[in-house]
Amino acid sequence: MTWNDPQTILLIHERKSRNDEYWDLPGNDRTSFWMSVASTINMEFQSTFTYKQCKEKFQNLVCEHRVRENYRN
Repeated sequence: MTWNDPQTILLIHERKSRNDEYWDLPGNDRTSFWMSVASTINMEFQSTFTYKQCKEKFQNLVCEHRVRENYRN
């Protein structure tokens, strides 16, 4: 499934605005967090992203950002 800009922006907003919630979850299993993010995006855009797609998209965005930052320096 392809992400468009508004969906990507909402993904970033959801993860950023819920940062404390993300880090306060016990253990390493944050599936419920990503399921909630996917639900929010899917309700907003009538899409069908899974929690795993949301998690992977965000991780890829972080990785891409780091690569670009390292390239600039």
